[in-house]
Amino acid sequence: MKSICLKTNNEEMINYMIKNLEEGFENIVVSSNKFKIYRNVIVHYNGNNEKDFFINIANLLSEIIEKFYEEKILYRIIDNNYCYFEEIEKEIILKISEKIIEIQEASIQYKKEILKGLIYEYFLDNKVMVLDGFVNFRLGPYLEVLDYVVDTSVTNFVFGLQ
Repeated sequence: MKSICLKTNNEEMINYMIKNLEEGFENIVVSSNKFKIYRNVIVHYNGNNEKDFFINIANLLSEIIEKFYEEKILYRIIDNNYCYFEEIEKEIILKISEKIIEIQEASIQYKKEILKGLIYEYFLDNKVMVLDGFVNFRLGPYLEVLDYVVDTSVTNFVFGLQ
């Protein structure tokens, strides 16, 4: 049996995670407990194909990161790299960034594949993931893609190409 623990305090994220685990996975038992700081979602896998289990976990967590973190990450990049823009301009750049991602996701899955690969590799060596910590400190290549999207969005905004 293989077990992993996902730590967060975001109730909406926890509910999304548990619902998708229970509906989309076979040979697992899911439990959720509050410990000292975090609420832990513990997943016990008792099947025979650990590789597929980790691929499915990577797929689910990549969806969660995109759904619950990506907009905040984009805005943080905009705010840090382009602090001289007014708040309304930053919001416009954020919308352009989201549109670029939406258009690119339809044609290529590059960003999502990077994210899934980072998650998969992480679980090869670790049993516990603090989601906020993983997003803040382990997503370098994924953040580079988002940084490029923001740079492209700023160029589009400045030259009126939106």
